[in-house]
Amino acid sequence: MTASYEIRELTPFEVRFAKNRDNLTLTLSDGTFYGRTELRRCFPMSEGTQFISVRDPNTDDHDEIGVIMDYGLLSEADRELVEEALELFYFVPKITQVRSVKEEFGFLYWQVLTDKGELEFVMRDSIMSYVREVSATRYVVIDINKTRYEIPDLLALDSHSQGLVRRMLCI
Repeated sequence: MTASYEIRELTPFEVRFAKNRDNLTLTLSDGTFYGRTELRRCFPMSEGTQFISVRDPNTDDHDEIGVIMDYGLLSEADRELVEEALELFYFVPKITQVRSVKEEFGFLYWQVLTDKGELEFVMRDSIMSYVREVSATRYVVIDINKTRYEIPDLLALDSHSQGLVRRMLCI
């Protein structure tokens, strides 16, 4: 037997977002307050301002609070907070060069050049959980903070970078 789920639409008139330190908070018009929320795009992700899932990360399954059908209809302040949260979550630097990778105490320490500049990050060496093969030459690497980095095309990297990636990611 399949469970059925209802989508709760969050209208522009019943939501108010705010920032509390690094947390995006939500207050509903009925007074319900969420001290921390997460925003995720629903499929199709190409819909721009439409279909944003608002989730409660304090529950085991990050339960959905509701869906904003079009955040472009929110107040300017709320819209800016939603855009900032989405931009932060979907920020994925593209690795263009791997300068070095050092393995130490169960961690991999990466020094890379990306389309956003030079970066250093740390990932666990249990690569099965922290590397996603998107295609034969495209990979997503996830660091210990759950930040994602994309290798758009392994074959487009210089030979030194390719060698480090193949050795460290066992590909």
